[in-house]
Amino acid sequence: MALELFCGIVDLLQKLDYEEIEEIRRLRLPRTVLRDRSDPMVYLTEEEFIQRYRLSKDGVRDVLEEITPYLGRIRDGRGSSVPQYLQLLVSLRYMATGNFQITLSDCAEMSAASVCRFVRRIATAIASTAPRHIHFPDHQEAHAIVNEFYRIAQLPGVIGCVDGIHIKIKSPGGDDPEQYRCRKGFMSLNVQGACDAKLRFTNIVCSWSGSTHDARIFENSRIYTKLEHGEYSGHLLGDSAYPCTPFLLTPILNPRNEKEERYNAAHIRTRNTIERAFGVWKRRFRILSIPMQTKLGTTKLIIMACAILHNIAISRQYPLVDEPCCPEGNDDNDVNEVRHAAAAADDEDDDDINGGEMAVDGAEEGANKRRLLIERWF
Repeated sequence: MALELFCGIVDLLQKLDYEEIEEIRRLRLPRTVLRDRSDPMVYLTEEEFIQRYRLSKDGVRDVLEEITPYLGRIRDGRGSSVPQYLQLLVSLRYMATGNFQITLSDCAEMSAASVCRFVRRIATAIASTAPRHIHFPDHQEAHAIVNEFYRIAQLPGVIGCVDGIHIKIKSPGGDDPEQYRCRKGFMSLNVQGACDAKLRFTNIVCSWSGSTHDARIFENSRIYTKLEHGEYSGHLLGDSAYPCTPFLLTPILNPRNEKEERYNAAHIRTRNTIERAFGVWKRRFRILSIPMQTKLGTTKLIIMACAILHNIAISRQYPLVDEPCCPEGNDDNDVNEVRHAAAAADDEDDDDINGGEMAVDGAEEGANKRRLLIERWF
């Protein structure tokens, strides 16, 4: 019976010519291609992807390629480890939203312990790439940066702006946890940041407790040593928490004439760059705006990783967008639209007007340089 049926089909096909067969094929309905709902790289649009992970799909691929040598291989004995790109996406989602890891574990269908392990692993790998993404400008780059800063308020010779910002953390425990309590009463890390005119970080120091003064952090940093030894031309701008030196200019505390007032106005407008950088940074990665619940070592790695990812986002001009459900969402990439975030960062500034009065080496030379600059340019 089957043989007779097969022979009948063959006879029918032989009666149909080639054109009729092609016509039948053309009239067939197109196949429905189902997207993999478990892979955000597949089912999310580019805009939706940036909203959730702060980088584009190509950006995530590039970051993964860069950090793969630092990831190694997980040997969990199960033979079906979570793919590295999903580990990266879960970690980016955690940094972008600040959601509890157990919430992310439910959404990603993995255990909270796995999310915790992936976040530390990915943050460690990203932080290992810091020298490629966060570095002080060389002589060739410094010339362009000086021109960019000069266009802001006609203040010459500026190669960067420096300031500190408090990142809230849980109590780290140990013998002396109170050293992490800042003057505003919460536990924090006092993170030093320096940036260029495009809001990219050129220096990040995230190893000091919240009770440490901005000036002390700067004086113990590598860039201080390099600037003091004359390895960079130009000067930084800092607020009154810092002493005035030949390589870090501060505002005049009590201006006495119009020249000093004009200098202060230009200083404030130019130095506002670092406040805006902090504001954009914290808005892009909301984990930085809430008390971080991770261990202290992991917290420091996450802060560094967020700074690196911020620089990548700035360099690639990714839009600064919020979650669709966020009432303050704004798709405009103009950093002037995030001044409220910069203002929030400014409110957390650890300014101490007495910092400018601290007696340090080079304070007199710094005051003389500032005076000559005011006389010549203002």
